[in-house]
Order: sequence, then C-alpha cells, then structure tokens
Amino acid sequence: MAESKTERKVTVILATDVVGYSIKMEENEEQTLKNLKVCRGIIEGLVKEHHGRIFNTAGDSVLAEFQSAVEAVICASEFQKTIKERNNSVGEEEQMQFRVGVNMGDVVIEGDNLYGDGVNVAARLEALAQPGGICLSKNVHEIVNKKTDFQFNDLGEQKVKDTLLHAVDVVIDASHERKVKTKSKPQVPLIAAIVGILVLGIGGFAYYNFSIKDTDQKNGKTVETSSDRPAILVMPFANQSGKKENDYIGNGMTSHLITTLSQHEQLLVLGKSTGEYLQKNQIPDEEIVNKYGVQFVLGGGIQVSGNKTRINVELKDLAKNDIIWSEIYDFSEDDIFNIQDQVGSSVLSHLQIEITRGGVESTALKRLYTPEVYKNLLLQGTAFQLMTPEGHYKAEEFWEINKKLEPDNFYLDTGRSWQLVQKTWLGISKNPQEDLKKAHKLALGVLEKDPEHVNAMSIAAMVEQTLGDFDAACGRIDKMRILSEEVVDIAMVADTQRSCGDYDGSIETYEKVHRIAPHYSAWVKVYYLFAIMQKTFEEKSGDYEKAKNYALEQSNKDYLWAGASETFHTVLAYIYHKEGDAKLAKDHFEKQKTMKNSITKWWIENFDFVNARSKEFMNDYVTVLQKYGLPDQ
Repeated sequence: MAESKTERKVTVILATDVVGYSIKMEENEEQTLKNLKVCRGIIEGLVKEHHGRIFNTAGDSVLAEFQSAVEAVICASEFQKTIKERNNSVGEEEQMQFRVGVNMGDVVIEGDNLYGDGVNVAARLEALAQPGGICLSKNVHEIVNKKTDFQFNDLGEQKVKDTLLHAVDVVIDASHERKVKTKSKPQVPLIAAIVGILVLGIGGFAYYNFSIKDTDQKNGKTVETSSDRPAILVMPFANQSGKKENDYIGNGMTSHLITTLSQHEQLLVLGKSTGEYLQKNQIPDEEIVNKYGVQFVLGGGIQVSGNKTRINVELKDLAKNDIIWSEIYDFSEDDIFNIQDQVGSSVLSHLQIEITRGGVESTALKRLYTPEVYKNLLLQGTAFQLMTPEGHYKAEEFWEINKKLEPDNFYLDTGRSWQLVQKTWLGISKNPQEDLKKAHKLALGVLEKDPEHVNAMSIAAMVEQTLGDFDAACGRIDKMRILSEEVVDIAMVADTQRSCGDYDGSIETYEKVHRIAPHYSAWVKVYYLFAIMQKTFEEKSGDYEKAKNYALEQSNKDYLWAGASETFHTVLAYIYHKEGDAKLAKDHFEKQKTMKNSITKWWIENFDFVNARSKEFMNDYVTVLQKYGLPDQ
C-alpha cells in the first residue's frame, strides 16, 4: 500500500495565550475559566470577521490561520484593543491580558489541524510579545508595513527557546515601545561587532550611573557600596594578540559584562572607567578592597589567530584571595555575541552561588532541575529577594515559565508556596487566609513526595506559625536543623527558632549564617537583631549593648532588602528611648522617616512579627515607636 504524501502549504498563523494563566487558575479556577470563555468569544468573532479560521485551542491558547497577513495583523490589533477596553470596564478579578504572535510560514496539513515550523515560530513570537502586545515575524512585517498605518518597532534577531528569529513589535500605543537586546549574526562580522560594542558601551554607561555612589577616581574618593549587594569590578580584558585592531573584542566583552551584571539589582557593578583607572595605575588588591569596597573582580584576556579567537575569563574573590571560577572559550568571529552571553550567564550563576550559598554549589539542588529551569530559579530568587510588588510579579513570571517547562516537577511548588506567602507580607493578597492555606497545601504536597525537602519544611513551618499552629511548626525544627545544608535553609531554621521563642538557638544559627555567607540577604541581619532584642526583653536585663552596637554598625550601610536600613534606625530609636536618651531616639526615628521604606505599625505586625509565638516585645516596640510618631500604615 503506497504511503500518502504529506500535504503542505504556506499560510499565516496567529498564536495567542493568556498572560499568567497558571497562576490565575491556581488562585480562582472558576472565575478564570469564566473570563477565558468571554475572551475566547471575542477572538472567535474577530477571526471569523477577518476571514480566518481557528484550528486549535488547548488550555488558554488559540491558533488561527489566515490567507492574508494584513487581515491577521488587523485581527490581532482589534483583539488587543477590545481586550483592553474590556479590562477597563470590569473589576480586577475579571481582567485578562494576552500575548499575540503572527508568522507566515510552511505548515503540514493534517485534517483540520496544522503543524510544523510555521506554527512553531508563531508560538515563539507569541512568547516574545509583551502583555497586551503583538509580535510579528520579519516576513509578515514586510507585507503589512506597506499596506497598513501601523507603527512598528524592529527588535532584530531574537533567540527564543533555542530558535533564532527576526521579530518586530506592533506599537499599539506608547507603552509598547521597547528595546530588546539583539542577537544578530553579522553578515560582515567585524563591522557588526564594532556596532554591537558601541551599543553595549552606551548601555554599560547608562547602568553604571546607577551602580555606584561615587565615581571620582582621580580625586581619590571612596566608592560607597551596599552591604547586601557585593561590589564587582569588571577589569578591561587584555588584548594578548599583539595587534591593536583586535582591541574591539576585549572592549566588547568588558562593556557587555558590565551591562549584563548591572541589570541584576543584587549586585553593585563598578563602571568601566573605574577598571581602566585601577588597571592603569596598578592599584593593589588590598587597596581595591579597602578603598572601593570591591569583593569580586572579573577579568581575562583575548588571543586571536586568523579567524579563531580565545578568551580566558577569571572570577576572583578578593576578600578570600581565591579564584572561584575560570574558563577558556574558543570561537570564531561570527560567534562573538553568543560567547558574550555565555560568559555573562556563567558569571551570574557563580556569583549567585557565592552570595547565597557561601561558595558551595548544590549539586543535589541542580539534579532536581534542568539547566534552563535552574537558571530561571536563580533569577526567580533574585526577584523574590527584592521584597517589592514588582519583584514579586517578576518572580511569579519565572515560576510560570518553569512550570510550563517542567509541569510534573513538584519541587517547583515550593517556590510557588513562598510566593503566595509573600503576597500576604506585601499586602497585595486579596484573601490572605486563603493564600496561606494554598501555600501550606503546596508545601505539604512536596513533603508527601519528598519528606526530607528542607525548603518545603521551612515554608510549612512559616505558614503554621502564621496561622497559630506552633506545635506543628516548632516540632519541625530538629529535623530541619539536621538536614539543612543550603544557606537559605539554615537561615530559615534560625527564623523558625526565633518565632518559636528559642532565642539562644536562633542567635547561634543566625551567627552561623553570617560566617558562611556574609553578603546574604539583609533579612538575616534584621531578624538576627530582633532575636537579640527579644532575648534581652524576655530576660528583663535591660542590657541592649550587643543589639545597639550591631544596629549602629548596620545603620551606616545601604541595603537592598526593603525596610532593612529603616529597621536598624527604629530599633536604635527604641533602645535609646529605653536608655533615657529621647533626643537620640528621636534622631534615629526621624532618620528612617526620610528613607524609602519608612516603618509603620502595619509593617511590624504583619511582616516582622507576623509568625511570632510571643508578641510581648513587638507590642512594647510598637508602643515606644508610637511616642515618636509611628503611623498605623
């Protein structure tokens, strides 16, 4: 029997799905399905109106084909405008946002369904689109650009899930004007590389202005750094080829790494001119540490032979005088941008390990996830640590991406559990009790499948304390302490001990975290201070000297963790009040009022002590601060 011949055709594919669908389903499945049904009706009507055909719907996605690229893009635009109008006319719980991708390409026909690259690229473009936005392939743009009045933003070549494609945004309104880093493969490598270096250099300069407090090296001024954001210096990559025309490779690598690292708020990245000054004047490592507050130095050199280039990269911890990572990359001229990205990703990964895990990469943790998911987890953790609504929503995005990549990986539910609790901390939860119960259920689900997963124990204990079940929460401490190897898990043991009233144990465990990872997130320092304060209050000794000295030391530093810098001043205000110095108490209270996250009664009760078994110190702390003007919210 002869095999049937595969039937193909070229057509225009529109792909769309809901932004944050998994999270919406988790929060309110019934309402989400109801909203999806309404929005699905909108797109079905518009596709039909513009002579298209929907050929596949799965979950929240819709795939449609059109004979005309113009009709497809008009349909996409009308859909996004209609959805925006709907969102403006209904409550938040009924709102939905969509991303849309449009591609023209070859597809395989199988009954009423379509498959192949034409569909896959449309899906990749949809993933690249902004919420409420439309992203086109280059061939679609070339057609509609001449026949419509739409405004466009050319994003250049983009790499999405290992697919390289040329993407163009439809600028529906000003909010859709964006810049996305281009991954172009140059037809004329040298010229394209130089252009790329210039662009990267400008980007590096822009980020540099936000990276350090003082940049006047010539006058010998000291750079002020943040104690929970270690400073990293990118030294100019040396041209070891002996040919000046190869300088652009090292310059491009230096600029690119400064730009890449500067986008991560947990790092303070010194500017290119600082590295050039230090290199030119051969400033010794000890002075770089003491004068500029630098902990990490990244540098290397380049060698060129014909069309082949070798870059050696070295990441050094100056405080430990130790090379923590080094690598050699061999590549051809055409691959310079890919190598820059590889180096940037590797540096970020190793810095994250140094900062959060005391220099020890958890092979056990990495075995739980694929490399892509593991990288997203690191970025998710960085966003979570910001303790802001913006950071929270960014962390949710990374969780949702990972859940799509590994839908059956139950370990990811631990991260989602923490996010649900964070919603209650930040006051953005519509139903805190319900979110806490969901978080607890997710954590227990992980523990059912892996009874020794410490992070799930930590979040389970945290929720149990918040809900008042201290017997269950405090009963987890011994097992958590025995199993904890990661810094974050050890820190959570300390916080669970504090919340359960074991202040001596908590102080000892927090001090262990200080030794292992001195640059770990500032919440460790804040709650370590509270553990000392709670112990002193409980013993009624009135000896706040240890707490005062620690708070004074920390109050002179700049912290990323929301409320940390402010808390050191409010604690000092409390201590000075107890010691009878009302003037100093007022000075410190007024100081924190001028800062970004000034403390309120709500913050203290619903964040700092929300899971504390004993509220006695908290009540006295609030009462004292109210004398100096502590607001309720």
